[in-house]
Amino acid sequence: MQPTGGMIMPKVNYASTMMVEDHLRKCLSKTSNKPYNPLKSKYLPKSQHSAFGDFPKEYMPKKKLGVTDIDTTLPHEQSIAATGTSKLTLHLHI
Repeated sequence: MQPTGGMIMPKVNYASTMMVEDHLRKCLSKTSNKPYNPLKSKYLPKSQHSAFGDFPKEYMPKKKLGVTDIDTTLPHEQSIAATGTSKLTLHLHI
């Protein structure tokens, strides 16, 4: 049943509201220094490992532990240039 008076109210749904908000944010970002990227929204769902969902934890590749380099040079073998503790003074003669 149509309301009388010829005034028809538009349907408002969540998708159209979000599209309008994204467009307004994009327009407002043109006047500010911070660009608007809709993919950086904290409300977007996290992406999955594949199109069929996340993999089980036992099938995920194990993270390798980082290997730290061992400094094998003794303190008396290190040069001042390698440690960077020396001060450099330049004397320019013109």
